[in-house]
Amino acid sequence: MARLIDELRTQGQVQVPRLIAPRWITAWERYAAKICEYVITSEDLPILLIDNVAQYYWIGTKQEYWQLDRDFPNLAPPWPVFWVEHHMARTCHSEIGDRDLRDMIGPKAKIGVLVHAFTRDQVYEMGADNRLDDGAHWLLWMELFVNYDASSRHIQGPHGSCFVQVDAEGRALGSPGMHDYGDHPEHIKNFITLFHPTLLAISFLHCKNVTMEEHRMDAPLAKKFKKRTGKDPAPWKTLVIEPLKQILRKEGRSDTEGLARAMHICRGHFADYRNGRGLFGKYKQLVWMPMTIRGTKGEKPAPREIEVKV
Repeated sequence: MARLIDELRTQGQVQVPRLIAPRWITAWERYAAKICEYVITSEDLPILLIDNVAQYYWIGTKQEYWQLDRDFPNLAPPWPVFWVEHHMARTCHSEIGDRDLRDMIGPKAKIGVLVHAFTRDQVYEMGADNRLDDGAHWLLWMELFVNYDASSRHIQGPHGSCFVQVDAEGRALGSPGMHDYGDHPEHIKNFITLFHPTLLAISFLHCKNVTMEEHRMDAPLAKKFKKRTGKDPAPWKTLVIEPLKQILRKEGRSDTEGLARAMHICRGHFADYRNGRGLFGKYKQLVWMPMTIRGTKGEKPAPREIEVKV
């Protein structure tokens, strides 16, 4: 099955989301063209497939209300820009009552999120530094794409930009900012929940109990895909979160206490070796010093350093 990003790249175009106001169509088209051109032409864009994280968010926990600063413990970006996608869950398991999500967004919907992570200096160069909080180190700029019915291959987006300020230790600051081309701001605010699985995946990505696997389409299928579309299918990454989920359930009692209480997480940070002598005197790169999981029992695990090339 083709990924959403493969469909976007082969189609080369998107449809206007329903919430875009007619008087803003021209402005939206100019903006959408720039965003889509980047997604289509970027050859080294990291791609995360997070179906398991989305299922955990919607079904694996009863938690209903999520706060950026409380429930997403580390949003430090693993790459300067990356793409995250997943299938939409059909139901939501909630402490206030389960509900059917198919009427809200469609029975076979696919979600795609393009994440740009700008440093404060980069935001300053864009002339918007005065809009950041004093403690902001990164600005996550996210664009939402939705295929409301996977069988139609009609992708709508971008729906509107979501902005999250993040401090140097990965904490979200304040409420998310929104920008859209509609006349009813409350409509785009309703979409903020659709960014949550992406933000949760970022937090999970920094945990030592989570690993990342590389994938490529099987050679015969890839050959057929290229013959049919003229493009190679994009490789993608998945997160292996089962060990983490077990710890959260057993040690943190996430099923009864909520995810926020369960995730006692030591925050990680980037070590920047791109300037000067470099790591070990030769490696010019960013190195992620990850957080570690601590449950309600036992000692804190020894810190471990892993390498994330960006």
